[in-house]
Amino acid sequence: MSDDWTETYRPKGLSEVVGNPKAVEELKAWADAWESGRPAKRAAVLIGTPGTGKTSAALALAQDYGWDVVEMNASDQRNADAIKAVALRGALGQTFSSSGDYLSTKQGKLKLIILDEADNISGKEDRGGVPAIVEVVRSTKQPIILIVNDWYALSKKSTVLKTQTLQVKFARIKAVTVRGLLRKIARDQGVGVSDRALELLAEGSGGDLRSAIRDLQAVALGRVEVSEVNTTVVSAREVEKTMYGAMDDVFRSTDPAGARRKMAEVDESPDTKLLWIEENLPVAYRDHLDLYRGMMEVARASTFLGRVYRRQHYGFWSYVGDHLSFGVCAAKRKEVRGYVRYAFPSYLMKMSRSKSARTIQSEVCGKIGEVTHLSARQVRQDLLPYFKWLFQKDQEFRIRMAIDLGLEDEEVAFLLEEKLDSNAVKHVMSDVKRVVEAKEQKMDRAMERLPKVKEDDPPVEPKPQPSTNQRTLF
Repeated sequence: MSDDWTETYRPKGLSEVVGNPKAVEELKAWADAWESGRPAKRAAVLIGTPGTGKTSAALALAQDYGWDVVEMNASDQRNADAIKAVALRGALGQTFSSSGDYLSTKQGKLKLIILDEADNISGKEDRGGVPAIVEVVRSTKQPIILIVNDWYALSKKSTVLKTQTLQVKFARIKAVTVRGLLRKIARDQGVGVSDRALELLAEGSGGDLRSAIRDLQAVALGRVEVSEVNTTVVSAREVEKTMYGAMDDVFRSTDPAGARRKMAEVDESPDTKLLWIEENLPVAYRDHLDLYRGMMEVARASTFLGRVYRRQHYGFWSYVGDHLSFGVCAAKRKEVRGYVRYAFPSYLMKMSRSKSARTIQSEVCGKIGEVTHLSARQVRQDLLPYFKWLFQKDQEFRIRMAIDLGLEDEEVAFLLEEKLDSNAVKHVMSDVKRVVEAKEQKMDRAMERLPKVKEDDPPVEPKPQPSTNQRTLF
């Protein structure tokens, strides 16, 4: 029982992949196209939340078709050089098996290149990673699979990844399917687990099969029988699910005091709770007066939250929670009926999706600030809009600044407000390369015209120059 059960029971083939039968069929069709020739879309993107079987399906696909695997995951450095050295070289060249045998692509021998968590390529350490992925997808001679959790975060950086890849979506696995697999694993390990315990583990995983298996291993460690009581040490996952429950407790309940207790049990900061209530209140309260009274409570909570930030007096947090739970629940006069589809706060989604853009903006402002002797904040507030306008309108200014500031592809795309793989960005980088090479050649020619000093000649010592200072008696 010391081994990781998620690896022990990882599918050995696509037939063993649990859930998502439609996604499995799409992967099979894509692999068959590779076996019969080169498909129209050479790369596949597996999209879904963690624990839905994306990586397992990719490895199972390679196992079924006898493909060797080249894998890059989040623990590897995935900048432009690393991706070109590993993925691009593997995508263009011939391959060797793990045993050292030569596998010729002309004889139909393929290898699968897997880039796990491709949507998390960002920051200075992964500089140039997305353009390198685009180059791999365009020129590959081997099948490629990109595994992403947030497809929007990656696709907005490149139109090529949208149009030239096959997108395969993996949904959360149903609790009934998770429960059946957990029962099979427990039986194989010789552990008796009650039906109620299996039900709690499956529902608590939130459709994350990997988490469910690890939870089962945690509660079964050192036990022969697992009951419902043993599963209490495992907490339910997914913040969204907990917040969804809190939304029902506030909007549907007629007990404001109970709503306050339920909201206090949610392990989230008051500002996050405020965003959830503010986002979903107009959906739940359809009566105009109820909505008005509810939004007044949200406004009062926001006022106290502002006082916390200004005065650093965190005792006001209790008032924030009271207004968001007791106040909002007591604000309604009409009962909330029917199905209400609660939404994740759009502000948090926008901030998450714009994280990489804000990082690039900060780096550009820092580079401009070094030259102008200003802080990055001053550059962002006072100079950046005018700098971007000049950068987009004046070609000579654009090339000069790209060279002097040492701008990367992502930074040029940010200033031009273009995608990474757009022609505008490519033209700028090619012009920069041409100008830099011309300067280097000019410098080399100037160095060649300098008189050469023979190594055998003795060094020439400078003759002492007579002093021009006024002499003194001393």
